[in-house]
Amino acid sequence: MAKKVILDCDPGSDDAIAIMLAMKDPSIDLLAITTVNGNRIVPKTTENALRVVQFMKSKVPVYRGCENPIFCNEIPGRKPGLPRVTLNDCHGDFLPLPEARITAEKEHAVFFLVKKFMESDGDISLASVGPLTNIAMALRIEPRIAGKIKEMVIMGGGHTGANASAAAEFNFYADPEAAKIVMDSPIPKVILPLDATWRACITEEQNQELHDLGTPEAIFASTMVQKRIDNLKVNDVSEHNFQLRHTPGTVASALLYRYDNDRAPIHDALAIAYLIDPTVITELADANVDIDTYGGPCDGRMVADFHNTKKFWDPITAKVALNADAEKFVEMLFRNLGKK
Repeated sequence: MAKKVILDCDPGSDDAIAIMLAMKDPSIDLLAITTVNGNRIVPKTTENALRVVQFMKSKVPVYRGCENPIFCNEIPGRKPGLPRVTLNDCHGDFLPLPEARITAEKEHAVFFLVKKFMESDGDISLASVGPLTNIAMALRIEPRIAGKIKEMVIMGGGHTGANASAAAEFNFYADPEAAKIVMDSPIPKVILPLDATWRACITEEQNQELHDLGTPEAIFASTMVQKRIDNLKVNDVSEHNFQLRHTPGTVASALLYRYDNDRAPIHDALAIAYLIDPTVITELADANVDIDTYGGPCDGRMVADFHNTKKFWDPITAKVALNADAEKFVEMLFRNLGKK
């Protein structure tokens, strides 16, 4: 039986590939897409989600979500604006797809999430691949939804890496308070941080193979991947392709920075890939996870306590991915996006 999934996202090039993967794989029953402010403002992320749905000739409903973070941008000087510079700006304002002729649902995404989960049998998984504002607001409105979400797969955070500041990954940096609310909730969580997503890259050669599959979905996905690869080349940002070395089964790790800018991660699609086949993640570790919300240089940083020093008074809060099978991930994309 296909897994029932709601995808909360901020499209975005990698979000677009995640949406297509969720729609194409028969093991996923995509119930709805909710949008949030993140890669771009929510009118643009919603338009992009609608463009992908229209491109896929799908009837999956799109619900427009929160316009702003819960709190962080209310403090002058705390955040001088989320990163909107060219560094790793591989998205653009609008996806290169026809303007949407379909429209979002009238109901706000937060109220939809509350209603949908409360009416469910606890059999719906939630994939969250943008800032966690919608989910945190839903938890504030109705805390009982925490017991109705089967599993929450989150693309966010970094144990040993960052991409929005010296310490934080973008999704958690964009709304640290929301991330903390979600981390402190009893929802069963699997977190896919940069440590895992940076290991699931597509090379330029593989991307050409993806394009050569010839389907509209494969060609469009290839265009998005190439944009991400080209961006890394232009910016020469080696840390976005770092290689994580560690002994399997441990969290002792070291960074080896390389200048292999012939590949790029497709962060958000890995969350859908995990729901399709959990073995695409090759190492998961239990951890107590917290988010720094103090406004200093570590603002928005995910703190993963793998030693579980809090275990005597707090339960384990999440499973955190530390590695991924790039070959399996790429094969999954080929298999689904290459379908005629």
